[in-house]
Amino acid sequence: MFGGTVRGRTATLRVPADADLAAHQRWAADMRVRRAGPIGRWHEPAATTTWKERWTEQAKDRTSVLWSIGAGDALVGYARIRFEGAPLAEVLLLDQFVIDPDHARKGYGFDAALALHRWAFDFMHLRMSVTDRIAADDVGRQRILEKLGYVRFGHGHAVYYRDGAYVDQYLYQLDREVWSERWPDEREYPPLGDETMR
Repeated sequence: MFGGTVRGRTATLRVPADADLAAHQRWAADMRVRRAGPIGRWHEPAATTTWKERWTEQAKDRTSVLWSIGAGDALVGYARIRFEGAPLAEVLLLDQFVIDPDHARKGYGFDAALALHRWAFDFMHLRMSVTDRIAADDVGRQRILEKLGYVRFGHGHAVYYRDGAYVDQYLYQLDREVWSERWPDEREYPPLGDETMR
């Protein structure tokens, strides 16, 4: 399915629009994006017709949510999460998180990630954790995850092959308790009564 509006301070997660397809095509062909992994069809170059088919499937998929990431009037990336063990999912996988390389180092990535996690833990009331798997040399994404409070819990050796060599993979996890302690003021809505009763 497509996600609704989740506002950060500088970036906004919003419903994807047909006008965003051209940017998705461009990112899928951009080696700066492709080499960051994880590998999957969202990182495979394709014709406009194929992208429209992917989006039609995504709109029907109840096990995942796709957002475009905007900053002002600009489209700066996209995020896609997947519910693990749906329909009784208590764990989310941060399946895709892409910031346009031309908009990198402007703080949009962290702000969008913070808003996304606020949505997951506070609006969706996720009880367990969010997990992510990234290429070991994706330093930018590592910094975002660690700033949010993620802990690395796994290390896959020689998972990705690119540029003539194998690259390791790191597995990260952010538990609800850590989120609540680290970001107590990040609320999607005001608390209602005793939350321990939920």
